[in-house]
Amino acid sequence: MKPHQILICILSTLIVLAAVCVLGAGRSSVVRVPSLASVFNLPERTADSLVADDLLADTLAAVADISVVMPVEQPKADTVPAKPKVTELPKALPQTKLSLPLFYAALEQADKHSVRIVHYGDSQIEEDRISMNLRQRLQERFGGGGIGLIPMVQTIPTYTVKQSLEQDGRHVPNTYIKRYLAYGPSAMRLKTGNLYGPLAQVAVVDQPIDVNVELLRDRVLTRDYNRIRVLYSDSIEVQLLPDSIEQRRTLVSPRSNDSAAMAEPLYQTIIALQPAQRNSLVRLSGRGQVYGLSLETPTGVQVDNIPMRGAAGTNFTFISRRQLAAYFRETHTALVIMQFGGNAMPAIRSQVAVARYTESMREQIRYIMAAAPNASLLFVGPSDMITTVEGEQMSYPMLPYLDRALAAMIEEEGGAYYSLFRLMGGAGSMVSWRDKGLAGEDMIHFTRSGAKKVGEMLAKQLLEDYDKVIESQRSAEATVENQDTAHVGDL
Repeated sequence: MKPHQILICILSTLIVLAAVCVLGAGRSSVVRVPSLASVFNLPERTADSLVADDLLADTLAAVADISVVMPVEQPKADTVPAKPKVTELPKALPQTKLSLPLFYAALEQADKHSVRIVHYGDSQIEEDRISMNLRQRLQERFGGGGIGLIPMVQTIPTYTVKQSLEQDGRHVPNTYIKRYLAYGPSAMRLKTGNLYGPLAQVAVVDQPIDVNVELLRDRVLTRDYNRIRVLYSDSIEVQLLPDSIEQRRTLVSPRSNDSAAMAEPLYQTIIALQPAQRNSLVRLSGRGQVYGLSLETPTGVQVDNIPMRGAAGTNFTFISRRQLAAYFRETHTALVIMQFGGNAMPAIRSQVAVARYTESMREQIRYIMAAAPNASLLFVGPSDMITTVEGEQMSYPMLPYLDRALAAMIEEEGGAYYSLFRLMGGAGSMVSWRDKGLAGEDMIHFTRSGAKKVGEMLAKQLLEDYDKVIESQRSAEATVENQDTAHVGDL
């Protein structure tokens, strides 16, 4: 072989090896691939030197179920500006006890009117996982029925309801209805406006269509409902089939003193049923938007399960705040749960990136709290997540720091924080959950058993805290009453 051919061969080999180091370093769980810096004894690029501006864009490639995390442009009409502030992190997470005074006070009145919990989250809560166990425990204690708010078009089957579309008695596919989302693929965004409703998705109806729903009991006990609430624009007509079980109906119109009522309508028709039902057929006709249907009762607890696949929780400011406020107000929403952070984690490699994500979530928290002033807010932080770093499996390095940062921010904003990461066991705990069949082989998502455990943990915490708060209040009231009685006796 000639000298120049040998040189070309050596250079080609070096180029291939360099490419392997750059593209494969730390990504193989079988063969440890060194980084290019370690091969040539160069200084490694530190986490803090990564560009935080690419946080959400990097997330798209890092997590398989992510399509779009944040739209490019935000409507400004309803945005609550977030004031940047430096968050001082606690040395340790606060105690697990949750401070949710508005929610606990509402539960005391659950026998008089409904108490709504709206549970937003990412793919961890899909299929009504986690939410359904929380719903079951609270309805057992405080009454209530139904499964709350569901979309007109259910693209991801759940464990609690079987849902389909029909036209002229024949089944039609979900693709028959045009849908728009405030999250997910950018192609599914509304071209103008932000009228997505409380589900962060809207279906467009231009001809009569029937929605068939049936409650399931396979995974968890579901309770019958005696009301159907339909959310829509004013050009939609609602009919129950057969109409013989309709006892009465109430139309909730946008408030007349709302200057934007006609520009951003959210009409709600509430149909009272007799007797209570497990399955219904609702016909929607006209031309307009449908924002969802709620299977519910007038008293007790209802829990809405609202999963947003691939979302990092930064899309709420793209939803009309007036529509959110109208829904929260009319349904007596007393608790909003936001469960996010997991989809952002793979792209967070520095404290700067943590700060950016935390401040983005602060804006979302303020937006939701402004729309739901009569509700407590609970943020469920990300679970433990395992990744591969230079051939070794471990928790994402910045996950403990993100957990503490979110906890501090939520406390500053007046909400409550539930550290799922800490309650699972902290760093590396997802491996143990996987070994027990509670997490998948990706060691990111829970299995059905794992999601049930998380739901049971959350319900147990809420009920224990409620009992402690109410017991303390009653004890204080009894003390005051005894003091008043003693004072009267002295007189």
